[in-house]
Amino acid sequence: MIGVIAGGGVLRSRPLISRQRGKGKPVLNDGGLQPLDPLDDDAPGRSNRTRFLVLSAVVVLALGYMIYAAFPGNALYFLTVSEFKTNTEAQDGRVLRVSGKLVEGTFGRQDDSIDSQFQIRDKEGDNQNIVLRASYTGVLPDLFFNPHSELILEGSYGANEVFHAENILVKCPSKYRDLEEEVPKAAG
Repeated sequence: MIGVIAGGGVLRSRPLISRQRGKGKPVLNDGGLQPLDPLDDDAPGRSNRTRFLVLSAVVVLALGYMIYAAFPGNALYFLTVSEFKTNTEAQDGRVLRVSGKLVEGTFGRQDDSIDSQFQIRDKEGDNQNIVLRASYTGVLPDLFFNPHSELILEGSYGANEVFHAENILVKCPSKYRDLEEEVPKAAG
């Protein structure tokens, strides 16, 4: 407030209501109306312990959400074909992963179509005769037909006893195998 003194000087007085850079609501105290600092330790209803608990809860919730958001796809365990066939609870239509190897000669696709049907079996073990019929709509991964690749199908088992894959992951072979090791040498 600006006022004029009788001698021609200018008198400046403090305003009755003052705000300090947007801190809190003005309150009436001995010095007139002054803002109450919301972070003041003397503020009613707040203690350092309460602030610490609220801040800790926010940090824990934020970290929990980041961990949950970072690993949703990795939380899905995959079954082998024989485990899937013997576990009737897994065949209820829920989304899961099944791991296996492409059975040679079972891949089929209509001309100019991206719908494919095939069968997979366990990669190793005694259960080589247990197969799972599967279907997939989309572009197949590059190493899908590699005889050493392991296929991981992510999808659900339908009522028609066909596993409907939504995604196909190809796990590359862990060791390089020379073709000469697998193909017997011709008698010469």
